[in-house]
Amino acid sequence: MEDRDAPRVRALTRVGNALERFLGLYGYQPIDTPVLEETDLFLRKSGGELASKMYTFTDPGGRLVSLRPEFTASATRMYVQAMKSLPVPVRWRYAGPVFRHETDGDADHRQFTQVGAEMFGASGTWADAEVLAIAWKGLAQLGLRRHRLVIGHVAFITSLLEALGLSDRARVLLLGSVGTLSRGGDGVAEVSQKAASLGLLGDGAEARSSVATVAEEALALLERSLEGGAGITFGVRSPEEVRERFRRKHQQAQGAGRVEEALKLLGRVVRVKGAPEQALREVRTIVDAGPAREELEELSRVVEALAAYGVIGPVTLDFGLARGIAYYNGIVFDIQHSAAPGASLGGGGRYDGLVQALGQAQVGGQRTALGFAWAVERVAAALAAEHHDAPASEQERAPVLVRAESRSAMPRAAHEAERLRGEGTPVELDVSGRSTAECITYARKRGFRQVLTVDAQGGVKRANVSERARGAQARHP
Repeated sequence: MEDRDAPRVRALTRVGNALERFLGLYGYQPIDTPVLEETDLFLRKSGGELASKMYTFTDPGGRLVSLRPEFTASATRMYVQAMKSLPVPVRWRYAGPVFRHETDGDADHRQFTQVGAEMFGASGTWADAEVLAIAWKGLAQLGLRRHRLVIGHVAFITSLLEALGLSDRARVLLLGSVGTLSRGGDGVAEVSQKAASLGLLGDGAEARSSVATVAEEALALLERSLEGGAGITFGVRSPEEVRERFRRKHQQAQGAGRVEEALKLLGRVVRVKGAPEQALREVRTIVDAGPAREELEELSRVVEALAAYGVIGPVTLDFGLARGIAYYNGIVFDIQHSAAPGASLGGGGRYDGLVQALGQAQVGGQRTALGFAWAVERVAAALAAEHHDAPASEQERAPVLVRAESRSAMPRAAHEAERLRGEGTPVELDVSGRSTAECITYARKRGFRQVLTVDAQGGVKRANVSERARGAQARHP
């Protein structure tokens, strides 16, 4: 959490304002939400990774509250509360500080600024394409050229796992391990070890042997039963207990095999990354027909739709992309920059389930939602790396310094300063009686455009502050 001097504030404000203006061009209306919310709001669907980074405490009223770690949950709460009176789709934009207790390379940005957008009540190819396009194009509009759009698809991975008939525990583990598996060999080993520790991935031979042992017990029990031994037990087990033990061991053996199969399949899929056409072709060779293949084709349609927005070239499909927030259930994406490998300038995705989780029975049919946010500090750093400045707004004028030629000219100088301010020009009035040269030195350090010297008759001399024309002066009545 950093102090920011005037140049830093000015740079970040320009970036934030430019991004907000851009979102407005697409019909996204401004909203604001509280910095402090009840902790449960962020825990509903965000998952353990985000929860572990939240600043949480008990307020004086005894409620557990947290500083917002992102805007999406708050915007969704606001939508659910007002949705009956809102025509859909709802397009909202927001800007403000968020707080995360980072412990890695981002530990110097535990408070940072987000500018983002959410779309509620719309789904399908063109809704997804719009959000992806504006996330990339908003940065291009600032002047960035070395950023790229990286797209993944949670629904595709989920459908892939569901088709394998895994248990809920196994599916949740694997879905949450996509990022780890994408590392390759050591990542797969790490997830395998975790699955084994949870009892999801035993030794296959051992499991089959255990089933065979129980089967032998069952057969022996059946033989004795046929010999007329009514109400018999085998050892200390009744027939019902033997039957249940056989069923449980059989399921465990099958489950272990399915998890092992899922690990191999998912390990291959999540390592696919590249240009859309090449990546889709590679995944199609891995995945057969079914719901997962349908999700893959929808992803292909979204990528094609991006061309209508002029997003061509800087797009990568990454089936191992993991955003680290559990509420995503469809397309997900990051915007990355060559100056900061591995760091995200922003990102988001589809999170239909969060609307339902927060709305419960009130939600009705409008459960669809997607959105994204830019990290303003990172965007400003990327602009600096490309030697760009964020564009000033049309209303923003370069500031000037007004000085009086003499003490008797001070009223005229004050009057001139007020006149310029009335026209919208930022003005500082020199109240220290410094010389023209001293004022030029000061103005250059402050980033001012001109120094205006006013005489007792109201005449004005303008001295340009730029290095190339700092000595140029012109007299104006």
